[in-house]
Amino acid sequence: MRRFRDIHTHRLDAGDDAVINLPARAQVPPSGHYSVGIHPWDAASATEDDFAWLANAAASDNVVAIGEAGLDALRGGDIDIQRQVFVRQIELSERLCKPMIIHAVRTYNDIMAIHRDMKPHQQWIIHGFRGKPQLARQLLREGIDISLGDKHNPETLEVIPADRLYYDSDETQTFDVKG
Repeated sequence: MRRFRDIHTHRLDAGDDAVINLPARAQVPPSGHYSVGIHPWDAASATEDDFAWLANAAASDNVVAIGEAGLDALRGGDIDIQRQVFVRQIELSERLCKPMIIHAVRTYNDIMAIHRDMKPHQQWIIHGFRGKPQLARQLLREGIDISLGDKHNPETLEVIPADRLYYDSDETQTFDVKG
């Protein structure tokens, strides 16, 4: 993925050096950089119309990534349904040659297993990573990149190579990654 100042935000006014995550069923604006996806919290209610919207929106030149997609063990309902929705988005990512922005909550082993099973060619980036250095090393060994936001483990920052490290503000106004 191109080096954006912010690879994941929900702020529509974030500017041209950010990847703005559009809400479901939103129309892709004619300028800017966006990601589109079906969030794991919405997986249980996802319909074929949602997947049709996603495929159409993701094909836009202004959409630079698929996501926020992933798995969440604490919220979003049945993990098997979340997994099915996630896999469909990975397949779209591969078809369109666009990276994945991944939401993961207490599902890192599942995410890594899916990555091993599917062997994607497109980049995967875990956004808003707050885990410990050991988990970061595991993800990196599996070929998954990491994005940090305001709330992160400072020791983790030290183990992520610069070319595998991204920053995201998610919903905050700014971010300050110290290291």
